[in-house]
Amino acid sequence: MTSVRATTIGFIAAGLLAGLAAAPARAECVRSIVNKSSLTALVRRDGGPWVTVPPHRSQAIRFTEPGSVEFALVCGRPGYGSPDQGAVYRDSIGYSAIIDRCYYEIGNGFFEDQLGPGSSIGTKDTAPLTVNVPRQGDVVIGTRLDGLCPAVFGDTLRSRY
Repeated sequence: MTSVRATTIGFIAAGLLAGLAAAPARAECVRSIVNKSSLTALVRRDGGPWVTVPPHRSQAIRFTEPGSVEFALVCGRPGYGSPDQGAVYRDSIGYSAIIDRCYYEIGNGFFEDQLGPGSSIGTKDTAPLTVNVPRQGDVVIGTRLDGLCPAVFGDTLRSRY
């Protein structure tokens, strides 16, 4: 009787473990988008609504499954209707989210196993965005395109009080 009970418990435990192993791994990562530029950043994940990241501010983004993030940089405040209209920069970057690893996929896979995703070998130019820095999944928007909006920022910079 004892061996039948032990065998039954063993089969139940094996079934539970097999069920857990078959379930897809979901991620729960919160990362940052930091806008260091004077432009307004618009960000949307997987075709969802645009989220505004004002100049010199940051926004948290949650990754739960692989997808893509679109970036649009606009001069001044975004308009109504289609807020990304008139963007001076656009890009879409795919990301991976597996268990506790969330990162933007910018490499071509060359030495990825040895150096990690987004290593300096085989990456694409993402400027003015710096991706996977300071930690994987973070984005920093730099000041490289600030000069594209002279009408908005030029008068403010030349003013004297």
